[in-house]
Amino acid sequence: MQTISLNEDQKRYLTTFIDEYTQRTRSSLKRREETWPALSDARSSQGFFLHQPPGVREIWLATRKLRYPIVAERCEGAATWDIDGNRYIDFCLGFGVHLFGHRPAFLDEALRRQLDRGMPIGFQSDRANDVAAAIARMTGAERVALCNTGAEAIMGAIRLARAATKRDTVAVFSQSYHGSYDAALPAINAGRGLSSSQQKDTLVLEYGAPRSLELIAEHADKLACVLVEPVQARSPAAQPAEFLRQLRSLTRDKDIALIFDDILLGFRIHQGGSQAHFDIRADLATYGKIIGGGMPIGAVAGAARFMDQVDGGRWSCDDDSWPAVDKIWFAGTFTKNPMTMAAAHAVATRLEAEGNGLQEGLNQRTAELVERMSRWLTEQAMPVRVERFGSMFRFMLSPAMWILIPHLRMRGAYAFDGMTFFVSTAHSDADLGRLEDAVKDSLLTMRAGGFIP
Repeated sequence: MQTISLNEDQKRYLTTFIDEYTQRTRSSLKRREETWPALSDARSSQGFFLHQPPGVREIWLATRKLRYPIVAERCEGAATWDIDGNRYIDFCLGFGVHLFGHRPAFLDEALRRQLDRGMPIGFQSDRANDVAAAIARMTGAERVALCNTGAEAIMGAIRLARAATKRDTVAVFSQSYHGSYDAALPAINAGRGLSSSQQKDTLVLEYGAPRSLELIAEHADKLACVLVEPVQARSPAAQPAEFLRQLRSLTRDKDIALIFDDILLGFRIHQGGSQAHFDIRADLATYGKIIGGGMPIGAVAGAARFMDQVDGGRWSCDDDSWPAVDKIWFAGTFTKNPMTMAAAHAVATRLEAEGNGLQEGLNQRTAELVERMSRWLTEQAMPVRVERFGSMFRFMLSPAMWILIPHLRMRGAYAFDGMTFFVSTAHSDADLGRLEDAVKDSLLTMRAGGFIP
């Protein structure tokens, strides 16, 4: 087994730090060791693959004792406590879910009220239409279909596009993340376990590149859709508005469905999502995360031409009409489950009441935070930069500097291993200041330990 090449000072520092970290989070480490035999969980080995480039693999192995998940005990506002009692200011926020922080009173009340009414799965939820109508109003969609997860929403959107265009191939962009649906996994080079035919039907392109537009035109006769994450979570500074406009024009001319994946940024960057931010109307858009308030949800929204394939189009019990549009299959036992609908209705109601000023305020506060941190990083000649889009930001650094994440956790600031941070309405100015202090102290400590020149 290979290990990273460290000098003696670095080895001593890393050994001491691992001891301190594992002692502070010892119950989470113990839980990982106890649950491993039964629980098959990708989070317990996040970031590791057998066929990684040698340097990345060695770094992971050298820091593997820091890679176990932190187990949460409770959460409130901007904070989460682990099972050792450590309090963290939470910048993971459910991977971007909790726009209002944890357990806002309006959401708690809605969930408790529904719980008291029971879980009548198998009946239509009395909030389903309210939720769909609110999403349609905020995003400008003609119709909305609800499901359980973002991955289901991506699956449904692609199926709608294939049915409408009678084509099979899906174009995606490298490093765009669209969940676990097979057709989208080649974008992140995660094709193991996919059939050869599924991989053949996925065209992976470079995001923002003129050549990608040429390839779309060349393959237009077989392309059902182009699936795009308008701003990639892995590269928030890349915001190619002109490329997106050209992509919209090209797909419209070639009758290729344009799908915006707004699961991460929908209702965060703007009340109307990426379509409103860039002033570009996609054929379909997918949503999730924020609108569910922490309950599992996905939504496909868009033009009736596509969405009518879910239910057969408009018809009424009061006349002789019938579902005249040929349908796809898009259903599930827990779709529109009452708890999710209660949460989504509460979130949608709050979003509409607040208006886009909510997003504008969060975006501005995050911009000021990132500007302050970036200025300090430049002054200190740190080999780190921060990229931002709206109220999401990401530290861009080398794989060897991944240990910034556990350093921040030691100082009471929590982020997930992927380096993407989110700001919520529950974060106070003091919370943001504590993150700044944690970043500065962590990087200076890492420099003293020999990990930063």
